[in-house]
Amino acid sequence: MLLQEKISAEHPCGWLGVFDSEALQDFVAEINDAYHSTSMSNEAWTELQAIIHEWHESALAISSPEIAAAFNAESDEVPLTKPIIEGAA
Repeated sequence: MLLQEKISAEHPCGWLGVFDSEALQDFVAEINDAYHSTSMSNEAWTELQAIIHEWHESALAISSPEIAAAFNAESDEVPLTKPIIEGAA
């Protein structure tokens, strides 16, 4: 993917297709750092799995039409008024 080659969405790593080249480079750097720390700690493997999990969850969120709709929806926020403190003079 870093070489601009496309993989199908059905591929086990197809979820990476939602990221641009810069994000993929960040992903690879995080994986690389975690991998190199595996010799120092048994917890590093857990960290490696956590990194992949977090990126996968981000990919799911990016490709979710519901989340996209929520971000693109008109805001119906109303500014808060200054609170009235009872008993304050």
